[in-house]
Amino acid sequence: MTSTPQPDAATDRSSRRAAVFLRRAVSKVRGLRSDQGRARLLAAATALGVVLVARFALGLAALVGSALGYSVTPWPSDFTATPVGQFLGSFVLYPFPFYLVAFVVLLLVRPVDPGLSLPRALRHGLVAGAAGTVALALVGIVPGVAASLSGGTWVNLALYLTTIPFAAGVVDTALLLVGVVLAWHASRTGAAAGETVAGPDGDAIAEEAPAGPGAAAPHPAREPAPAQPEAEDIAPPAGGPAGSARPPAVLPPAPATRPTPPRGASAADDWSRFAPPADDGDDR
Repeated sequence: MTSTPQPDAATDRSSRRAAVFLRRAVSKVRGLRSDQGRARLLAAATALGVVLVARFALGLAALVGSALGYSVTPWPSDFTATPVGQFLGSFVLYPFPFYLVAFVVLLLVRPVDPGLSLPRALRHGLVAGAAGTVALALVGIVPGVAASLSGGTWVNLALYLTTIPFAAGVVDTALLLVGVVLAWHASRTGAAAGETVAGPDGDAIAEEAPAGPGAAAPHPAREPAPAQPEAEDIAPPAGGPAGSARPPAVLPPAPATRPTPPRGASAADDWSRFAPPADDGDDR
């Protein structure tokens, strides 16, 4: 027999999934402090900025047209029916859910990284635009119900759930894709500019900026001077006998001095030169 699932078990499983989703969301938000997170934030802001600029231009053109033909009597007295109210409603109030959801999807769920190919980056933009369109439909339930109750028909609710968010979502998604392409190209250009040059050994070598006219030229590495051979290490001439003694080194000549005669031990007591001449035996 198969056991029927208990409600408590389903609730426990749902709470675990919610806890896992919250932990992942918190980790992704903390990851925005890194360089990759900043790059993703810049890409999402660039893509959404294109939508905001285009929306502002379209709303401004509609504001100028409404102001030229504006008359107080045929228009209702509420602020949303005035040209300024229509401009704020088309630029800020109604598409705000699309802005918020598309930005979060491009930032955390489907980011535009420089390593992606262009078709994949466009798919990420389509996912963000579809999520924003669904957000417009969900938020449109409240004004659709209010319009249906005041008008006495539920057609307004059907319009706020289908055609109105779909028409706005298609235009905003097309603008968002243009912004995704610009953000993807900018991220790839920045990543290519920040790459380092790989050396012959595979090590990354940072590129150095060229030295200016006033910068000193780098000194080349000094190589040690070759060692001079010693006098004892000089080999004998090739023609000499093997194993013969090396000739002694020639000493410099000593300075010339005046020679002195040798003196004997009894030279100081020799008085013979003062003796009288010897007698040769001749009588006179």
